[in-house]
Amino acid sequence: MQVGTGENHACAVRVDGSARCWGNDDAGQLGPPSGVTFREIASGSRFSCGITTEGTLACWGRNDFLQANPPDGQFTEVSAGRDHACAIGPDGATCWGRDVDERAAVPPGVAFTAIGVGAEHGCGLTAIGDLTCWGKNDNGRADSRKGPFRALAVGVAHTCVLGPDGRALCQGQSDNGGGLPPATVFNHLSAGSDRTCGVQATGQVECWDARPIGAPLETFGPPGAYTGLSVGWHDACAINEVGQVACWSSAPDPLPEPYNRLLVVNAFPDIELDQPVELIPWPHGGLAVADKRGSIAVLSSEFGLRPLLDLTDVVYSDEYEMGMLSAAVDPEFERSPFLYVYYTLMDKDDGDRLFARLSRFPVVDGVAVRERELVILDIQRETQDHGHWGGAIRFGPDGMMYVGLGDSNCPECAQGLDSWHGKIIRIDVRGASTEQLYWIPADNPLLDTPNAQPEIWAYGLRNPWRMAFDPQDGKLWVGDVGGYSEEEVSIVTPGADLGWPKFEGFTCIKSGGVAEIDPRLESAYMCQFDASLTMPVVSYDHRQGCAIVGGMVYRGALIPSLNGGYLFGDYCLGIVWALDSDVERGWGLVEIADLDRPLSSFGIDADGEVFMVTFGGALVRLIQTQVGYADSVTHKARVTTLGTPLDSKTSPSLGDRGT
Repeated sequence: MQVGTGENHACAVRVDGSARCWGNDDAGQLGPPSGVTFREIASGSRFSCGITTEGTLACWGRNDFLQANPPDGQFTEVSAGRDHACAIGPDGATCWGRDVDERAAVPPGVAFTAIGVGAEHGCGLTAIGDLTCWGKNDNGRADSRKGPFRALAVGVAHTCVLGPDGRALCQGQSDNGGGLPPATVFNHLSAGSDRTCGVQATGQVECWDARPIGAPLETFGPPGAYTGLSVGWHDACAINEVGQVACWSSAPDPLPEPYNRLLVVNAFPDIELDQPVELIPWPHGGLAVADKRGSIAVLSSEFGLRPLLDLTDVVYSDEYEMGMLSAAVDPEFERSPFLYVYYTLMDKDDGDRLFARLSRFPVVDGVAVRERELVILDIQRETQDHGHWGGAIRFGPDGMMYVGLGDSNCPECAQGLDSWHGKIIRIDVRGASTEQLYWIPADNPLLDTPNAQPEIWAYGLRNPWRMAFDPQDGKLWVGDVGGYSEEEVSIVTPGADLGWPKFEGFTCIKSGGVAEIDPRLESAYMCQFDASLTMPVVSYDHRQGCAIVGGMVYRGALIPSLNGGYLFGDYCLGIVWALDSDVERGWGLVEIADLDRPLSSFGIDADGEVFMVTFGGALVRLIQTQVGYADSVTHKARVTTLGTPLDSKTSPSLGDRGT
């Protein structure tokens, strides 16, 4: 397997020779020709070129300077730059595309063993290891030098080589990665726009970026052992010995196309639902389905839909994030037959004031008795905006009730401990009555914090849409909807600060430019990492979706391959992912299904098998198909991984294929 990293996109060659690209696709750069197999691929600025298994060239993507129109013939190596590319053939090297500043004017008749292309220059290593360069030469980026050198890396505006001792030498713009490299022995180098990276003999990746001479060296790279790498404009990818590719920095988060997606089937094809948002197992068999418009019904294959509770005349659901938002059954239902619901409503007697309500209803003869509603909490708005209600009622293994609440479109409220907004609260509703609606658990984490609401269990959330406890280890998983750039999944512990609005995902609000969009955030928080924050397990940006739908940890029996994995998805794309933990590899993320419709929530039946509810009415479930290959994405801090076939026995290799 081999990968090439360009400007905001990358392409990889799988062990079967097929190509897979990910990242931005504004010029068709993610569309390699179908039916073509490759030996290697180089990615440039919005275009890529590859050498096919027959030795010919194939290019795709941006073509305004004919950079995607390669020459005919046989070639052994290719490199892609900003708007031109070069390849090595039997008669020397040739370049095509834009030729300003003689950037494509490769010296004729020179036998090159390696070639690299930058934005406006190119270089090659001759058979005796000399460095020969051409094109624009400000700051010495295209200086030719006597060798011998044994490896070459050409960046956007600088050039690096490896000497016989494995130490790197660089020339060109020092503020573009061409400065003084570390005194490290490398086996391989790759250069991009603002950094250069090398692979040490141990397989560790080490990078260096723009810095003045004499300034402290800042190195960074993904954990693990790698055999090669490719650095793009602002992105970098490295490959390990089993064919997994890790991408980091501002690299485009890949959207791999898994080979072993699970089959999506309609669990109740004869049942039509409207806007289902919650699904829970019903104690007496079947599933309870809550509809956004205000009703809850019990669904079973034997009896179809049976009404359980109808609040449609009081639930306010006319706007996007409002309505019947969550439901839960008392964990001691046989002794305490109660149904809890969380919904939004409007007070017509108070200027159409909107608020949310947490209530309890007794269940008698299979029907929730509406006349005996016990209102436990009324949650008022902090702003006039109608969004960010959050909404999830979950009972923990400790018997306590946990409720996820949005920030009411008041970012600063998420950090304000005097407010419930942007929080997960924890209360004890066992034995609740009109005289005592709930109790504060004695081990709630903020009981001794001055001016803090004692119900708070965790804070710093924006709009938690679905959370769930792992039935095996009791960990609480939350999907928090992002606003400007990232959606995130977190494991929440007592007293945790999830970061909003200081951070969104792994992005610091101020450094991410969000303050320019929302001035309220500029004065409140500085761009400074706080070790006390609970960072996400994984995040994805808005190129991959628009709103996370938190799920649950799978502990069923029908799909053994998912056991212990956290399942979640995205409302806009209808994509479902499985997230698992590996001590050596970090967090691994696999796309397992595409629902092809808006996903609103996950649920399980009494056996722990997973169902998903979707807008448009379908209640679907996953079925295991034949296990084949799988692509994976790994996120560890800013690291993402694009995997390779799981049963691959081929040792992958990775050259310096493009900047």
